[in-house]
Amino acid sequence: MDIEKILKNLKRRGFLPVYFESGKKAADYVCSLIPAGESVGSGGSMTIASLGILERLAEGGHKVYAHSLVPESERGDVYQKAGGADWYITSANAVTEGGEIVNIDGAANRVSALCFGVKKIIYIIGVNKITPALGEAIDRAKNIAAPLNAKRLDKKTPCSVTGRCSDCNSPDCICNVTTITHHPTKYQTEVHVVIAGENLGY
Repeated sequence: MDIEKILKNLKRRGFLPVYFESGKKAADYVCSLIPAGESVGSGGSMTIASLGILERLAEGGHKVYAHSLVPESERGDVYQKAGGADWYITSANAVTEGGEIVNIDGAANRVSALCFGVKKIIYIIGVNKITPALGEAIDRAKNIAAPLNAKRLDKKTPCSVTGRCSDCNSPDCICNVTTITHHPTKYQTEVHVVIAGENLGY
């Protein structure tokens, strides 16, 4: 895996890429990017949760909109506010060596924020999510990330039992929207891609 090549390809596509050897250093960098007083949104991410970034930002005085930090009864309002924050922090289901980012969502709160709702985005991606090309990235999202998340969330889907996607029509399906981000949109002003040299999340 050629990290320098991946960073070059991400930069060529208009992203702001950077690499750190550890998740901790990546988290420190992310927290340093966000100016005091600016709000932060986030969706569900095991990568972000494992690094404690949202808690650090909240403790530092930022207004953080994340459903993981509030009771279930308040989550509907938080989804909307997260999609209108100054910054949005997330991971990805996969990133290709060519610099394309793939995500699959159930409710689409995350991908909608990433596509349009928020102008400044930060992706934090472990090296375990890097794939050679787009086909492998989509396969990874469907057959690694989605089954693990479905099982974690106790969804009644075939993949939560078998560990493989079956293109189901289950009401509990969490693969309702798939996005491929080739470049930041014209609406966005900063899209940082922070790669950490360790396995993070699903």
